Amino acid sequence: MIRPVAGVLLVGIAARVTAAEPGFDAEPANHDRLELQARFGLATAPFDVMALPEARGQAFVIVADGRIAVAPRIAIELRAPLVLASVAQPAGSYVDAATSGNPQLRAIYQLADRRGPESELAVIGGLDLGAPLAGHDATLLANRALAIASAIDGFAHPELFAPGSVPITPFASARWTAGPWTLAAAARLPVLVRISDADLPGAAATPRRIGFSGVALGEARRELSRRLALALAPQLAIEVAPGADHVRAVPRLQDLERVSLHVRLGARARLIVDLQTAVGGALGGSTFGGGVRGLVDLP
Repeated sequence: MIRPVAGVLLVGIAARVTAAEPGFDAEPANHDRLELQARFGLATAPFDVMALPEARGQAFVIVADGRIAVAPRIAIELRAPLVLASVAQPAGSYVDAATSGNPQLRAIYQLADRRGPESELAVIGGLDLGAPLAGHDATLLANRALAIASAIDGFAHPELFAPGSVPITPFASARWTAGPWTLAAAARLPVLVRISDADLPGAAATPRRIGFSGVALGEARRELSRRLALALAPQLAIEVAPGADHVRAVPRLQDLERVSLHVRLGARARLIVDLQTAVGGALGGSTFGGGVRGLVDLP
């Protein structure tokens, strides 16, 4: 499970990759880059088993992401997630679980890269294709760990954490910078093509052949000084068609609010500290998290 993460790191370093931010990666596609993020939090997420229709616990999620430019406007990217979780059991105890998510291969095309004397605009589009390697087992422990990890991120990345499915995700994102302000937006449509029931008991939750959702993200960032910036980033996920029949009513809309502090450590290094929570939806009041992103630009 650790090998996919290590592999991405080695590929990224060997290719002289640089770093950017998740969700708003409208950097020019001719930039190589590396991103490593660690997220942590606690959540109580819906889980489609009648006997225990919630996945509750804490999770630590590591995502490594490496990009290599193959043409002036085209790049490919590899992303691999690892989940370490402590999952609540019916009797009140907790059991530790470690599992991989679905690695993603991404193709990116630069739609626009306009740089003027006072502002910059970058727009990209592309497609993610995932490998169905997310963990699942008869005890459903790995399944629950992935459900908690997905909930911490506000269901914004089901393609990373959906077991038994091949994820296909078209996306587009844009970033505009003028003076101390940066505004960014992204839209994604994760489609999950079912290839197995992922050990879900069929009598409780019937898996569907195809499930998909929509995700919209926004960010407003203000430079406070040469080294510090503060950002607010709301996101909204809507479940259009669930990947399995829910055993109880689940709200289709899910919000997540994130506050980030950006710290420049030098000309090529940056540290980003995130705090996030869900206000409404199925996760409202039960989901809190944070994370650290280390960004290093290499020559």
